[in-house]
This record gives sequence, structure tokens and C-alpha cells, in this order.
Amino acid sequence: MKIITFLVMLLISVISFAQNESTSFEEPEAIGGNYIDTGDATMSHDLIDNVGEPFVNFTATGEELGFSAFYVPYDNPGIGLTDGDSVGVTSIAPGSDHPFPDGLQGYKISDVDGNFILKFDEFELTGIGAEIFINYFIADTGFEGDGTENASGSDRVRIYLKNLTDNTEQDILNSTGKNINDLGLQGTWQDGNVSLSDIGSFYQLVIEVRCNASTEAFFFDNIQFVGILGLGNNPQETFSIYPNPASNGYVNITSFFSGVKTVSVYGILGKKVMTATISSSILNISELKSGVYILKIIQNEISSTKKLVIK
Repeated sequence: MKIITFLVMLLISVISFAQNESTSFEEPEAIGGNYIDTGDATMSHDLIDNVGEPFVNFTATGEELGFSAFYVPYDNPGIGLTDGDSVGVTSIAPGSDHPFPDGLQGYKISDVDGNFILKFDEFELTGIGAEIFINYFIADTGFEGDGTENASGSDRVRIYLKNLTDNTEQDILNSTGKNINDLGLQGTWQDGNVSLSDIGSFYQLVIEVRCNASTEAFFFDNIQFVGILGLGNNPQETFSIYPNPASNGYVNITSFFSGVKTVSVYGILGKKVMTATISSSILNISELKSGVYILKIIQNEISSTKKLVIK
């Protein structure tokens, strides 16, 4: 599993946001059908990718974050995933009215008959701070118990950030002690996030799910790691945005180069809200509401990320 480093520096001048790593589960192929675990359902073990079945693991080879899946049985083991279940990378969203927030694919976990643990690539925080964003969807029927027992009928979901340096954990979502049906989070995509600031620490994002029926389903998408990056004194800084804050329905994006710019606009919680291709310096933002946004700008294979405030 690769190690990701946040090169997060505070310089004297302008501060902007930098998106360092992310995944919307777009790089692995989305293969239909069920995943069948060939391991021993009575023992904890790594899950492996099987030919012709959905990918449960992914080794980062390009833009997207890598991840690995693990299985842990109940205290009194059940059949686990050996009977074939709907888990892994998928192109089938929770519903036609609930598409994946970013791209055409996401990750699904359901009917585990045990515990399904998904771990993402480790990273090191080397600067002043960062935030982790994730979108998750909880199906709206079938959950049982309060998640306090490692047993069938005690469903549980937990999303958290683990500090591997001091072994502490920060929850994004933790249903332990409650029936998932009572959380009021079902039936729509939810935004989750957590901040971190321990310079020099290694971190890892972890998802844990325990459930025992196909209707008990969880979907995940649009995971982003965003840091604070000071670029004002950086001679390699390419793009400038003005006015910022903006209030006239447009901004100018200038650079040292000529050519078309591709601009993706994200809300502060990481959801893409707009994409535009511009040949001049003017970006029309009249459809965006007041708030804080993150702009990812690409021109001539050079990429930069900026913060934009709209009044």
C-alpha cells in the first residue's frame, strides 16, 4: 500500500486549498454480479479480487487512492461472503434518483454476514492541517440491533480516521449503541468530514460495516483529502483568480500560458457542482450560490487548486 504525503506549507502570502488525494472509485472496472469469498468464513482474513467478480481492492496506479478489504467473522461465525454478495466497486447507484455524487461508480457493502473492513492508503501530514471528506448512502430498510455485539442482528457502520502514530481515532460516523434506522440518515446521500492537524503523524481512513441482509446496504463515493497550502510566494504558481471574493457572477482566471482551461468547481464538502471549459480568462459563476468553493484548474497538463469565495 503506497504512502501519501501531504506537502502542506504555510507561506506568508495568499492561502488556498489543495486537493492532494481522492477517489470516486472510477479507475477500477465496475464488474456486475456478486463477489464470492474463497477464504475461511470462520477466520479473519484479507479479501482477494477474483476473476470476473467485482473488485474489492485497488492498488493506486494513477489519480485515485488505493484501498484494501478485510473480513472479520462474528464471535459465532456465520457464512460471511462465501455465499456470494453485492460488495465492491459498482456502477449501480442506490437508485435512479440517487446517482453517485461524483462520476459513475462507487463502492457498495451489503449482506456481509460478518464484518467488512475497507482501509485506504496511509498518508503523512507534513504541514499545518487537512480535512477528509466522504459521501455515504445508507439504504432505508432492514437494520437490526444496536451494533454493540459482534453478532448477527447487531448491525453497525463506522467511518473513521485513524492516527497510526499515536493509535487514536476520530469518527466521521459511528452507529454503535444505536439502531441504524434511528439515525435519520437513510435514503439520501450524506456528507461526512473530519479535520486533522497533528504534523508528522501518519493517518488512515477506515470504513467498517456489519450487516446480515441484502437490503442492509451502504454506498460510498467521492472521498477527498484536502489540505491548506500557501502559494503566494511560490515562483511555480501558475494561476490567479480575481475578484476573490466575487459578487458579480464571474471571475477571471489568468495564467502564464495560453490555451483552454478546464475548471471543476467543488463545494466545501467535496461535491462537484460545476465543470466548465474556457478559452478566455472569464469563468461564469452566476449559477453558484454564496459560499466557499474549491476550483480545480487544468491547463496544458498543469493542475492547480484554488479557493473561491462568492458573496
